[in-house]
Amino acid sequence: MRIKFEIVYPSSPSKVWKALTDRQALAAWLMENDFEPKLGHRFQFRTKPAPGFDGIVHCEVTAIEEPRLLAYTWSGGGHETVVTWRLEPVEGGTRLQLEHSGFRYLRGFFLSRLLGSGWNRMLKRRLPKVIGRISDEVVLGSLEGLEGVGCHS
Repeated sequence: MRIKFEIVYPSSPSKVWKALTDRQALAAWLMENDFEPKLGHRFQFRTKPAPGFDGIVHCEVTAIEEPRLLAYTWSGGGHETVVTWRLEPVEGGTRLQLEHSGFRYLRGFFLSRLLGSGWNRMLKRRLPKVIGRISDEVVLGSLEGLEGVGCHS
């Protein structure tokens, strides 16, 4: 089983890429983390624990082709899955495709429904706010434009 989303953002691929690969930007729209955009990098997303889940998602970057493709493993709560992001420039912005795959059995079915709801909220509400606050200077390397972005709603 897998979760798939496709959405077009009215921003450049470089800004969307920054929102997916910058540690501070990721924390602003998804979860606290120690991500680095390097093949083989092992990192964690951290959130509040829940029954059957310690609040830590263990990940490893398995593919990276800036600014088109990012994939990493996603392991937590006894499930091993893969998250793949694809970016494509389109007229007026960037098409983002998210595929979260590898859900198995009945537990995986229920987890895919739960995570699918979360991804939907993140991609439609939180991520656009962060992308909108990434300035051209941030894309060029400064992180000052992200301070105080905290748009967790």
